[in-house]
Formats: sequence, structure tokens, C-alpha cells
Amino acid sequence: MKTVAILGSTGSIGTQTLDIVRKYPDRLKVKLLAASKISEKLIRQVEEFRPQFVYTAEKGYIEGVEVLSGEEGLERLSELDIDIFINGISGIAGIKPTYLLLKNRKRLATANKEAIICLGEVLKDRYSEILPIDSEHSAIFQSIQAGRKKDIKRIILTASGGPFWDRKDLSGITVEEALKHPRWKMGRKVTVDSATLMNKGLEIIEAHYLFDIPYEKIQAVIHPQSIVHGLVEFVDGSIISQLSCPDMRIPISYAISYPERWETGAKFLELFEIGKLEFFKPDEERFPLLKIAKECGEKGSFYPIVLTVADELAVDMFLKGAIHFTEIPFIVERILEKADFKKPENYEDVIFIIEETKKIFKNLYKTAGGKIA
Repeated sequence: MKTVAILGSTGSIGTQTLDIVRKYPDRLKVKLLAASKISEKLIRQVEEFRPQFVYTAEKGYIEGVEVLSGEEGLERLSELDIDIFINGISGIAGIKPTYLLLKNRKRLATANKEAIICLGEVLKDRYSEILPIDSEHSAIFQSIQAGRKKDIKRIILTASGGPFWDRKDLSGITVEEALKHPRWKMGRKVTVDSATLMNKGLEIIEAHYLFDIPYEKIQAVIHPQSIVHGLVEFVDGSIISQLSCPDMRIPISYAISYPERWETGAKFLELFEIGKLEFFKPDEERFPLLKIAKECGEKGSFYPIVLTVADELAVDMFLKGAIHFTEIPFIVERILEKADFKKPENYEDVIFIIEETKKIFKNLYKTAGGKIA
């Protein structure tokens, strides 16, 4: 019986992980559930899966379970004897638990790209044992095993392109439109990132750190069908890829069962129904965040951290209706222009850069007209 901790259990990744646990009650036992707060949804999960521990940011009480909370609870969480920790927390909130789990040498499967990016300069020596849950990075992880790392010519990350990849005029896009992803069901922030193509830019940086691959060997392509999730090209001209219907239960299950493969309940591919697979070059003029992200990755140092925080702040403004869709890259650029830090050498440096980046944003943001000055 493999014990599992699910961080972000009430979110998209968390609930799909619990679908897998339901399917294999004889193989998997939930030992910990973690969420930002105690909610009816979390209580229902506790009643169904009977974990020994629950973690929430603020103190609370749930009958029949030990509730960990705050910084002290997070420290204890990271020290628990659990076989695998699933990090489905969204955004920079996932950085601290990722840091603690890696520091304590825990088995980590993660979909939190922000943590991987922000900690990349200080903890990348521990990344080789991470099991990626992002569909693209899981695909690369699987495909890379077909050869030797030194024989890799390039890796290719596919992007659905979101709802606007072939739309010429991006003005006037509403929050509701941006959240209508054509293929995937994801959280609000990552769905907007998919629409701006920032998600693919962040994934390029994430791939660099996870697989220790230079940026010149990492490419992104638009693939509207979302069937091919990642490809690895080797020096002999062979390209190995992973294909499946768009269903996050597949990469989540593989991370949990690795090196085995378990049935997931996902729909199987019917090649005749697919008909064709299309690939297009991303338009970095209409979607400048992809180019900005690649530049930040190549610069390294503090730039990927500032980029990550700036994007989270800008997307939050858009989701609140404070800015237009097309203003997201402008805000990110303005924050990057003002940032100037030394290269992070430890966790404390990373947190300092995050907090100072938030201050830059606050200093730039002017309430009159809701614009960044």
C-alpha cells in the first residue's frame, strides 16, 4: 500500500488525483490532504478518504483528523513518513512546500511550475528525482527514456494555443472568454496563462531546470488537437513522442505508479477519429509573453523569479477586471524593467526577490485609470 499526500486537494490536480485513489483503494492510501482553508469540499474529502492529517494555512478543527497549520505545520508536513507527495498547489504559494519537501529528500510529484522555476537556481541539483505532472513535462520524461541524454538534439513542448492562438485581434477579450479553454479543464490562473502563451514560456524554463537541457535545445509549437504532449528528438533523426487524449489523470497516475503503468479510466485514442495532427509556429508578436519568458530563462539569475511573480500579479489584475487582456504583458515587462537583484543563492534570497517584486508592482500601480505608470 502506497501512502499519498495531496497538496491542493480541492483544486483541479488534487481532485483528479483523488479520482485515481478511488480507482485503486487496494494500492493507495491518502495520509494527508492539504488546502488553503477548511471548506465543505475539504471536509467531504476527509470524510471519504479518512486521512491521518490535514494541513491548512490557518488554524482549524476537523473531527477525527489531526489538523496541521501555519509555518510550523508546514515544517511538520514535510517531515511526515509518506511515500509520495503530490503538489497540485497553484502559483507561488507552492514554493515553500516544494522547498521543504526537496530539502527533506521526499518523493515529489509536482504540477507547480512556479516553484520549480523560482527554486531552480538554488535547488536544481535535487530536481533529477522529481516526477513531473504537467502533461508536457510528463511526456518529455517518458520520451527521454528512449535514449541517452547526451544524444538529445532537442525537446519540443506542445501548446494547445488556448482559445486565441489564431485570433488576429486580441483586444476586448473578456475574463469569461479567456477562461474557456478549448481542450483542458484547469485552474483560472493557468488557463489565462495558456491563453497568453505565458504558460508555454514558463514550461520552457521549467523544462530547462527539470531535465538540465540548454535553452537552445528547447522548442515550443502550437498543436491545437492537444494529442501529442511532448517530443524528444535524438541526434540520429528519431523523434519519440507521447500521445494521449487530453486527460490529466494520465500524467498524475504515471507519477504515482512509476515505473509501472496503471489503467486510468481515461479515453483511449482512436486514430481514425483524430484524422490529423497539426503543428504551427507560435506568433511571438501577438503573444509577447512567450518571447519574454524565453529571454528571462536565458538570462537566469533573478529573472525567472521576477517573471513568475509579475505574471501572477498581472493575471490576478485581469481576473479581477482591473486591466485588459492585452495589458498583461505590458505590466510584466514594466516590473522586469524595474527589477535588479543579485543572483539567488538560497531559499531566503528567493523569498526576498519575491517580496521585493511585489513592492515594485505596488509602487508602479496607480489607481487612477487602473494603469501601470
